[in-house]
Amino acid sequence: MMNGVLYTIISPNFATIQIKKMKTNYFISLLLSVFVYNAQAQNSYNYSIDLTKLKNDELKVELITPKVAKTEILFYMPKIVPGTYNNSNFGKFVKNVRAFDKAGKSLPVAIQPDSNSWKIKKANTLYKIEYNVEDTWDAKFKHNVYEMAGTNFEEGKNFSINTCGVFGYLDGLKKIPFEFSFTRPENFFASTALVPVSSGNNKDVFRCENADRLYDSPIMFCVPDTTTIRVGVTDVLVSVYSPKHLITSKFVAENLKTLLFAAKNYLGGRLPVSRYAFLYYFNGEQPTVYGQGAWEHSYSSFYSLRERPENEALEQIVDFSSHEFFHIITPLNICSKEVREFNFNETILSKHLWLYEGSTEYDAQHTQVTQGMITPQEYLKRLSQKILYSRKLLNDTLSFTELSLGSADKYSSQYYNVYQKGALINACLDLYLNKLSDGNYGEHNLKHDLSLLYGPANYFNDNELFDKIAQLTYPEIRTFFTKYVEGTTALPYEEFFGMAGVDYIAKRETESFTLGGFSVVLNESGNLAVGNVSRLNDFGKKMGYQKGDELVSLNGEELKQSNFVQLTSKFTTTAKEGDIVTILIKRKNASGVLEPVTLSAPAMKTRKTEEHILELNPNPTPEQLKIRNAWLNLCKSK
Repeated sequence: MMNGVLYTIISPNFATIQIKKMKTNYFISLLLSVFVYNAQAQNSYNYSIDLTKLKNDELKVELITPKVAKTEILFYMPKIVPGTYNNSNFGKFVKNVRAFDKAGKSLPVAIQPDSNSWKIKKANTLYKIEYNVEDTWDAKFKHNVYEMAGTNFEEGKNFSINTCGVFGYLDGLKKIPFEFSFTRPENFFASTALVPVSSGNNKDVFRCENADRLYDSPIMFCVPDTTTIRVGVTDVLVSVYSPKHLITSKFVAENLKTLLFAAKNYLGGRLPVSRYAFLYYFNGEQPTVYGQGAWEHSYSSFYSLRERPENEALEQIVDFSSHEFFHIITPLNICSKEVREFNFNETILSKHLWLYEGSTEYDAQHTQVTQGMITPQEYLKRLSQKILYSRKLLNDTLSFTELSLGSADKYSSQYYNVYQKGALINACLDLYLNKLSDGNYGEHNLKHDLSLLYGPANYFNDNELFDKIAQLTYPEIRTFFTKYVEGTTALPYEEFFGMAGVDYIAKRETESFTLGGFSVVLNESGNLAVGNVSRLNDFGKKMGYQKGDELVSLNGEELKQSNFVQLTSKFTTTAKEGDIVTILIKRKNASGVLEPVTLSAPAMKTRKTEEHILELNPNPTPEQLKIRNAWLNLCKSK
């Protein structure tokens, strides 16, 4: 507290500052600030929320409104927000909207059919709006909000505030400042990429220049567990809420360091932001109920993940974080008008998901191979899996621009392809650019040039981007976009990967050791279990697997999610025909109680079909080797 008691705030560079006394000039500057804020109040939104007064799982929101000239005006909650590509309809979580003039007299308010807006009459006298808001995570009604874009109100534990689920705006007044204050519980602190206007007396005040910045800024309140990493000139905050204390910010930060410094090198030696915040909520109460994922922002990312031991969670944390972090390039520095001036209450999307999500997914993986974090073979295996998923389970010939425009409705079932074929489009584009430039210009060079051309203050016109890229690079690139992104022609992987001496094998028959041909799932306890057994091979039938068997160990080594791939790979590469394979499982008995059962059978090879494989050709031509080295950054090892 300010009255001589020690307290902690988060500074702009996330350093922890200890304050014991206030000097006279501080109070003078504070008074001046108050006068400035009062002068600005009529031209801005002034929100306040008291997190200590949660009732019926709802928070009361109070808003001193900006001046309104019209006699009628609509007050909106967002229908859709950037990066989610689905209609969330946050107005469903708002109740009891009331409007008042300065004398406290009620003004007529009527909810509109879209459920996301309220019409306020006599709006030229409007001074204050009040409403209650429910969090999305445990709402009892059906809705379409991603957990990572939603809100969570847990008294005494955690408040996860994705601002789109809490704050609204008045029609035509999205471009003026928003100031919002939170009264927080004792010992709670705010984790966010925003720099507070003030922080003290259990109250934090933040300010955003407009609605776009507001909805781009998640905040998490809890007893703090934070670690800061300095990456060049960028301060990176890692904030963790782990109710069972299984995961710490120190552990996450230590394991993100390699990725963050690799990203800095990949982006030319400097990150494009001065600060960034990773906000992780690890759900330990209902791990199978809440979804798992992340939502990217320009200066931060918010994660909703299942809580489990650190080493088991690590691979997922790094993969998700790598993707979201690369969104600091797109859309922060490269985006269309539809994204820069986003319409929060009409579904108007850009046709360039190949760029926003596809190139981000590509860069997140490509960074790891070019910076030596994974081998070229592992990288090709990841790309192979994307080809397999895209061609076997999704519509591989759907125009990608059409998919983008219809991703929130008509083509929502195909949205996952932005992470599969979207990344592959960028891989082929990268290879083609390297081919045309003799290894001197690739996809990351293109994004650098586009960042310089547009930057965070400008945008491109949706229908002009492909022509602009062709002007920056080569005429052949325009044809690439026409055929494979706008058009319905399948990407000829043998052609593009062949440029780097990488063989694309559509299908081949092999013999290999397997564990039996069952699918692996996570059971209600979060442990590995046998899923589908309809395709058991001969070895699997001899072992006698049953659906629901919980996997405990393989040949005496404990099986966990974190080591499953490693142990099964070890088995398939070292097993010999006739070796006795022993798998300990837990199976429900007649009473429904799990009891240990040992399954065993002699190891045997089974025939299987492999599809969509990428492999390094051991005898590339000099030209192919040059492109390969440039593409995978292998020159340093030659």
